[in-house]
Amino acid sequence: MVSVRRRKNLIAIGVVAMASAVVLAITLTSNTGPSTNYVAMPSSKNQVQRQSLYSAVSTSLRRSLVAPAVGVPLALVIPSIGVDSALLAVGMTKGAVMAAPEGGAGSRDWSDTFWYRGSAVPGAIGTATIAGHIDDRFGDYAVFGRLSQLVPGDRIFVRNTKTGFSEQFVVTASHAFTIAQAATLPVLDLIYGTGPPRGEPAQPSGDGLAHLSLVTCAGQWLPALDTHSERLVVSAVRVS
Repeated sequence: MVSVRRRKNLIAIGVVAMASAVVLAITLTSNTGPSTNYVAMPSSKNQVQRQSLYSAVSTSLRRSLVAPAVGVPLALVIPSIGVDSALLAVGMTKGAVMAAPEGGAGSRDWSDTFWYRGSAVPGAIGTATIAGHIDDRFGDYAVFGRLSQLVPGDRIFVRNTKTGFSEQFVVTASHAFTIAQAATLPVLDLIYGTGPPRGEPAQPSGDGLAHLSLVTCAGQWLPALDTHSERLVVSAVRVS
Protein backbone atom coordinates (compact mmCIF):
# COMPACT_ATOMS: atom_id res chain seq x y z
CA MET A 1 0.00 0.00 0.00
CA VAL A 2 1.34 3.38 -0.99
CA SER A 3 0.98 6.20 1.50
CA VAL A 4 0.77 9.66 0.01
CA ARG A 5 2.63 12.12 2.23
CA ARG A 6 1.52 15.73 2.17
CA ARG A 7 4.15 17.59 4.11
CA LYS A 8 4.51 21.21 4.90
CA ASN A 9 8.25 21.41 5.30
CA LEU A 10 9.66 23.80 7.84
CA ILE A 11 13.34 24.13 8.50
CA ALA A 12 13.01 25.36 12.05
CA ILE A 13 16.47 25.86 13.45
CA GLY A 14 16.73 28.60 16.06
CA VAL A 15 19.01 31.54 15.44
CA VAL A 16 18.15 33.48 18.57
CA ALA A 17 20.82 34.48 21.04
CA MET A 18 20.83 32.45 24.25
CA ALA A 19 21.24 34.22 27.58
CA SER A 20 22.53 30.97 29.02
CA ALA A 21 23.09 27.53 27.59
CA VAL A 22 22.82 24.13 29.20
CA VAL A 23 25.29 21.88 27.43
CA LEU A 24 23.58 18.53 27.01
CA ALA A 25 25.04 15.13 26.24
CA ILE A 26 24.11 14.82 22.57
CA THR A 27 23.34 11.41 21.09
CA LEU A 28 23.54 11.64 17.32
CA THR A 29 23.67 9.63 14.17
CA SER A 30 26.86 10.45 12.34
CA ASN A 31 28.78 9.69 9.20
CA THR A 32 32.28 10.90 9.83
CA GLY A 33 35.33 10.17 7.75
CA PRO A 34 38.98 9.85 8.72
CA SER A 35 40.49 12.78 10.59
CA THR A 36 42.02 15.15 8.05
CA ASN A 37 43.66 18.51 8.58
CA TYR A 38 42.74 20.95 5.83
CA VAL A 39 44.88 24.02 5.33
CA ALA A 40 43.53 27.07 3.55
CA MET A 41 46.25 28.13 1.10
CA PRO A 42 44.51 30.18 -1.64
CA SER A 43 46.59 31.56 -4.47
CA SER A 44 46.52 35.27 -5.16
CA LYS A 45 44.42 34.59 -8.26
CA ASN A 46 41.87 32.71 -6.20
CA GLN A 47 41.78 35.55 -3.69
CA VAL A 48 40.84 38.00 -6.46
CA GLN A 49 38.19 35.65 -7.84
CA ARG A 50 36.89 34.90 -4.36
CA GLN A 51 36.17 38.58 -3.92
CA SER A 52 33.70 38.18 -6.78
CA LEU A 53 31.49 36.09 -4.49
CA TYR A 54 31.30 39.03 -2.09
CA SER A 55 30.43 41.29 -5.00
CA ALA A 56 27.73 38.87 -6.09
CA VAL A 57 25.98 39.01 -2.72
CA SER A 58 26.91 42.50 -1.53
CA THR A 59 23.45 43.96 -2.19
CA SER A 60 21.74 41.18 -0.25
CA LEU A 61 24.11 41.70 2.71
CA ARG A 62 22.83 45.26 3.09
CA ARG A 63 19.26 44.01 3.56
CA SER A 64 17.74 43.58 6.99
CA LEU A 65 17.58 40.02 8.24
CA VAL A 66 13.80 40.36 8.44
CA ALA A 67 13.53 41.45 4.79
CA PRO A 68 12.15 38.95 2.24
CA ALA A 69 14.35 36.49 0.39
CA VAL A 70 16.22 37.78 -2.65
CA GLY A 71 17.94 35.98 -5.50
CA VAL A 72 21.72 36.12 -5.80
CA PRO A 73 23.90 35.08 -8.77
CA LEU A 74 25.21 31.96 -7.03
CA ALA A 75 24.43 28.29 -7.55
CA LEU A 76 24.97 25.27 -5.33
CA VAL A 77 26.26 22.22 -7.20
CA ILE A 78 26.61 18.76 -5.64
CA PRO A 79 27.44 16.30 -8.45
CA SER A 80 27.16 13.09 -6.40
CA ILE A 81 23.46 13.67 -5.62
CA GLY A 82 22.49 15.58 -8.77
CA VAL A 83 21.99 19.02 -7.21
CA ASP A 84 22.44 22.16 -9.34
CA SER A 85 20.36 24.76 -7.56
CA ALA A 86 19.92 28.51 -7.62
CA LEU A 87 20.59 30.21 -4.27
CA LEU A 88 18.24 32.61 -2.53
CA ALA A 89 19.60 34.88 0.19
CA VAL A 90 17.24 34.57 3.16
CA GLY A 91 17.00 36.07 6.62
CA MET A 92 14.87 35.25 9.65
CA THR A 93 11.16 34.85 10.26
CA LYS A 94 9.31 36.79 12.95
CA GLY A 95 9.85 33.74 15.13
CA ALA A 96 13.63 34.22 14.88
CA VAL A 97 14.26 31.10 12.82
CA MET A 98 16.02 30.86 9.48
CA ALA A 99 13.54 31.51 6.69
CA ALA A 100 12.76 28.69 4.25
CA PRO A 101 10.31 29.96 1.59
CA GLU A 102 7.43 27.65 0.72
CA GLY A 103 5.46 28.34 -2.44
CA GLY A 104 2.73 26.39 -4.17
CA ALA A 105 3.07 22.93 -5.64
CA GLY A 106 4.90 24.20 -8.74
CA SER A 107 7.04 26.77 -6.97
CA ARG A 108 10.82 26.90 -7.42
CA ASP A 109 11.13 27.03 -3.64
CA TRP A 110 11.35 23.22 -3.68
CA SER A 111 14.31 23.22 -6.11
CA ASP A 112 16.06 26.36 -4.82
CA THR A 113 18.44 26.41 -1.88
CA PHE A 114 18.61 29.09 0.81
CA TRP A 115 21.76 30.81 1.99
CA TYR A 116 21.31 32.49 5.37
CA ARG A 117 22.69 35.98 4.78
CA GLY A 118 23.47 36.37 8.48
CA SER A 119 26.10 33.64 8.09
CA ALA A 120 29.44 33.88 6.28
CA VAL A 121 29.62 34.34 2.52
CA PRO A 122 30.41 30.91 1.02
CA GLY A 123 34.18 30.59 0.80
CA ALA A 124 34.92 33.19 3.48
CA ILE A 125 36.73 32.26 6.69
CA GLY A 126 33.81 31.32 8.90
CA THR A 127 30.68 29.21 8.45
CA ALA A 128 28.25 29.66 5.57
CA THR A 129 24.82 28.10 6.09
CA ILE A 130 22.70 26.77 3.23
CA ALA A 131 19.34 25.02 3.74
CA GLY A 132 16.91 23.28 1.42
CA HIS A 133 13.67 21.30 1.60
CA ILE A 134 13.76 17.53 1.82
CA ASP A 135 10.46 17.05 -0.02
CA ASP A 136 7.68 19.04 -1.63
CA ARG A 137 3.96 19.37 -0.96
CA PHE A 138 3.30 16.06 -2.72
CA GLY A 139 5.90 14.18 -0.66
CA ASP A 140 8.30 13.89 -3.62
CA TYR A 141 11.99 14.59 -3.20
CA ALA A 142 12.86 18.28 -3.16
CA VAL A 143 16.35 19.72 -3.70
CA PHE A 144 17.86 18.15 -0.55
CA GLY A 145 15.91 14.91 -0.73
CA ARG A 146 19.13 12.93 -1.12
CA LEU A 147 21.34 15.00 1.17
CA SER A 148 21.69 12.03 3.54
CA GLN A 149 23.56 10.16 0.79
CA LEU A 150 26.57 12.48 1.02
CA VAL A 151 29.66 10.90 2.54
CA PRO A 152 33.03 12.33 3.60
CA GLY A 153 35.09 13.20 0.54
CA ASP A 154 32.14 14.18 -1.67
CA ARG A 155 32.60 17.51 -3.44
CA ILE A 156 30.36 20.56 -3.18
CA PHE A 157 30.66 23.68 -5.33
CA VAL A 158 29.29 27.19 -4.91
CA ARG A 159 29.46 28.83 -8.33
CA ASN A 160 29.27 32.48 -9.28
CA THR A 161 26.89 32.31 -12.24
CA LYS A 162 28.21 35.59 -13.64
CA THR A 163 31.94 34.82 -13.63
CA GLY A 164 31.90 31.02 -13.61
CA PHE A 165 34.27 30.90 -10.64
CA SER A 166 33.50 28.16 -8.11
CA GLU A 167 34.47 27.64 -4.50
CA GLN A 168 35.08 23.94 -3.89
CA PHE A 169 34.30 22.21 -0.61
CA VAL A 170 34.71 18.63 0.59
CA VAL A 171 32.28 16.88 2.93
CA THR A 172 33.80 16.09 6.32
CA ALA A 173 30.83 14.79 8.35
CA SER A 174 27.07 14.27 8.45
CA HIS A 175 25.00 14.42 11.64
CA ALA A 176 21.28 13.91 12.37
CA PHE A 177 19.97 15.79 15.42
CA THR A 178 16.61 15.68 17.13
CA ILE A 179 14.64 18.92 17.24
CA ALA A 180 15.64 19.41 20.86
CA GLN A 181 19.32 18.82 20.14
CA ALA A 182 19.21 21.21 17.18
CA ALA A 183 18.18 24.02 19.55
CA THR A 184 21.26 23.67 21.78
CA LEU A 185 24.15 26.08 21.48
CA PRO A 186 26.79 23.52 20.44
CA VAL A 187 24.66 22.40 17.49
CA LEU A 188 23.72 25.96 16.53
CA ASP A 189 27.44 26.80 16.52
CA LEU A 190 28.03 23.86 14.18
CA ILE A 191 25.32 25.06 11.82
CA TYR A 192 25.93 28.82 11.86
CA GLY A 193 29.33 29.38 13.44
CA THR A 194 29.68 31.17 16.76
CA GLY A 195 28.21 34.56 15.79
CA PRO A 196 24.54 34.21 14.74
CA PRO A 197 23.40 31.96 17.63
CA ARG A 198 24.47 34.75 19.98
CA GLY A 199 22.78 37.50 17.99
CA GLU A 200 26.09 38.63 16.46
CA PRO A 201 27.36 38.90 12.87
CA ALA A 202 29.19 35.98 11.29
CA GLN A 203 32.55 35.42 12.98
CA PRO A 204 35.83 34.08 11.55
CA SER A 205 36.31 30.41 12.38
CA GLY A 206 38.80 29.54 15.07
CA ASP A 207 40.70 27.18 12.78
CA GLY A 208 41.06 29.77 10.00
CA LEU A 209 39.11 27.66 7.50
CA ALA A 210 36.03 28.31 5.39
CA HIS A 211 33.25 25.99 6.53
CA LEU A 212 29.94 25.15 4.85
CA SER A 213 26.87 23.72 6.60
CA LEU A 214 24.07 22.17 4.54
CA VAL A 215 20.83 21.71 6.48
CA THR A 216 17.52 19.97 5.84
CA CYS A 217 14.78 18.12 7.68
CA ALA A 218 15.06 14.41 8.38
CA GLY A 219 13.42 11.63 10.37
CA GLN A 220 9.67 11.13 10.65
CA TRP A 221 6.93 13.61 9.83
CA LEU A 222 5.21 14.84 13.00
CA PRO A 223 1.70 16.12 12.11
CA ALA A 224 1.14 17.55 15.57
CA LEU A 225 4.25 19.74 15.25
CA ASP A 226 3.88 20.31 11.48
CA THR A 227 7.52 19.42 10.90
CA HIS A 228 10.01 16.53 10.86
CA SER A 229 11.54 14.90 13.92
CA GLU A 230 15.18 15.59 13.03
CA ARG A 231 17.54 18.01 11.35
CA LEU A 232 20.30 16.72 9.08
CA VAL A 233 23.50 18.77 9.05
CA VAL A 234 26.22 18.05 6.48
CA SER A 235 29.53 19.76 7.26
CA ALA A 236 32.13 20.63 4.64
CA VAL A 237 35.34 22.66 4.40
CA ARG A 238 36.74 24.67 1.48
CA VAL A 239 39.60 23.03 -0.39
CA SER A 240 39.82 25.20 -3.52
